[in-house]
Amino acid sequence: MKPSAGGRTSSGSAPRRQAFRLVSLKDERLTSKVTLAFGFMSFIPLLLVFWAFMTLIRPNLRGPAEEQLSLVIVGIIGSVFVGYFVLKWTMGEVMRLVQQARTVVEKQIGEPVDTSGNEIGELAKTFNRITHELEHKIEQLESSRTLIKRLLARIGTAIVSHEGIDNLLELIVENASTALEAQMGSLLLVDGDKPELVVKTTWTADGQAHEVQRMQLGEGIAGWVAKEGSSMRANGSPTAVGFAKASERKDCAVLCVPLIIRDKTIGVLSLLREDPKRAFGEDDELVLGNIGSQIAVAIENYRLNLDIEHTYFETIMALALAVEAKEPHTAGHSKRVGFYAVKIAEEMGVEEDTTKILKHAGLLHDIGKIGIKDDILLKAGPLTPEEWRVMQQHSVIGEAILKPVRSLTKVAEMVRCHHEWYDGSGYPDGLKADQIPLGARVLTVADSYDAMSTDRPYRKRLTLEEAKSELRKGAGKQFDPRVIDAFLKVLSEKEQRLAGVKADSQAS
Repeated sequence: MKPSAGGRTSSGSAPRRQAFRLVSLKDERLTSKVTLAFGFMSFIPLLLVFWAFMTLIRPNLRGPAEEQLSLVIVGIIGSVFVGYFVLKWTMGEVMRLVQQARTVVEKQIGEPVDTSGNEIGELAKTFNRITHELEHKIEQLESSRTLIKRLLARIGTAIVSHEGIDNLLELIVENASTALEAQMGSLLLVDGDKPELVVKTTWTADGQAHEVQRMQLGEGIAGWVAKEGSSMRANGSPTAVGFAKASERKDCAVLCVPLIIRDKTIGVLSLLREDPKRAFGEDDELVLGNIGSQIAVAIENYRLNLDIEHTYFETIMALALAVEAKEPHTAGHSKRVGFYAVKIAEEMGVEEDTTKILKHAGLLHDIGKIGIKDDILLKAGPLTPEEWRVMQQHSVIGEAILKPVRSLTKVAEMVRCHHEWYDGSGYPDGLKADQIPLGARVLTVADSYDAMSTDRPYRKRLTLEEAKSELRKGAGKQFDPRVIDAFLKVLSEKEQRLAGVKADSQAS
C-alpha cells in the first residue's frame, strides 16, 4: 500500500515509527560508552587483523610459521577478552560507588539524586552536594560554637549576679528557645499548695513584653502537663502556655515538658514555633526534657538554700538583739545606724540594691561583739591597749558570722570595714580612701554620729551642733568628705522639719 501525498496511507492509518533513532553519545550511560570504546579499540582492530591473517597472510605461510602466528593471534584474542572482563569488573565497582554515594546523599539530604546524566557526571554532582552539605554543617558547627561561647559568658554573668536564680532562669528559657528554633518560651511554677501555675519568666523573639496570666492545673496545654506530669507536643495558642489573651496569635507548634522533683511537678517549661507546620520532634522533646530536669533541680536547691539562709538570718538577728541586750545603753543603736545609712545613701544617689544592703549592714554591724568578753564589752572606764586590741576584733568576728550566708556577702564586707578610716589609720586592715567599700564609708559616718548623739557610761551625748562639728573635723581623716557632705544635708533637712513642727505646735 503506497503512502498518500499527505503522509498517510491510502487507508488513513498513521505511518510506521522508525525502528531506531540516533542518540547523542554524551547522553549514554557510562557502561555503554565503555563498551563502545572497548569495541573500537579492541574488537574491531582484532577482527581486521584476523581477516587480514586469514585472507592475505595465511595462504602464503606454510609449516611452523603458520602455527606460531596462529598462536599469536589466539593469544591476542584471549588477552582482549581478559581485558574486557577486567574492565567490566572495574566498571561494576564504579557503579557500586556511584550507588553508595547516591544513597548517602538521599539519606542525609532527603532529596532524590538526579540520574538523568552519566555516572561520572552523577558522581561529580553527588560529591559536589556532599561537599556543599559538609560546608553547611561546618557553618552550623561554627554558629553553635559562637552560641555556646555567648551562652557561657551570659551564664557566668548570671551566676555572679546578686539577682540569684531569676536571671539564670531567664537566660535558660531564652537560649533553649533559640537553640530549638522557637519564637516564644515560658516557664511556669506551681504556686505553693495552690492548684495554680504562675508565670516565672517568658521570652519572645521580637523582644516585646507580653502580658502573662495565672493558670489552673489542668487548664490549657501547660496546665494539663503540670497535672499529668507528662510532656506534650501539640498545636495551640500562646494562651495555652501562660501568655495572656492580649498576646494571642494563631495556633503555634507547642512543646511542653514538666519540671519534676521527687515525683512532684513543680512547674512547666514551654516553647512555641509560630509556624504550626514546623512541629517539634522527639529529639526536641528529649533535649527540652533534660533542660527541664536540670531547671527543676536548680529551683529545688535554690529553695532549700533560701530556707537555710532564712533560718540562719533569723538566728543572726537574734544574736544582734542579744548584743544590744548586753549593752542597755546602746538599745536601738543598730536600728538607728541602719536608718541613717539609708538616708545618706539616698542623698548620694546610691543604687537601690546597695541601699537595701546598707540597711542590713546597719542592723548587723556590731554583731561581732557577741564574741567579746563581758568584762571588756561592758567596762565603764577606758580600755587598756590590750583590751582595745581585743575589742577591735569584733568587726572580724562579725564578718565570720555573716559570711556563710551567701546573700549577706556584701553585708559581711561592710561589717568588716566599718571601722576603717579614710586616711588609712583604722582597723582591721588599714584600708585607705577608695580601698574602703563605699557602703562601709557610709556605715562609719552613721555609726559615729549615733555614738556621738547618745549617752554612754563614760560620757554624755553631744548636741546636734557639736556632733556636726565633730563630723566636719573628721572629714578627710576618719570620714569620706563626700559622705559627710551628704549626711550634713540630711541633718539640715531634719532640722528644718523639726523647726517646722515646732512652729506649727506654737501657732496652735
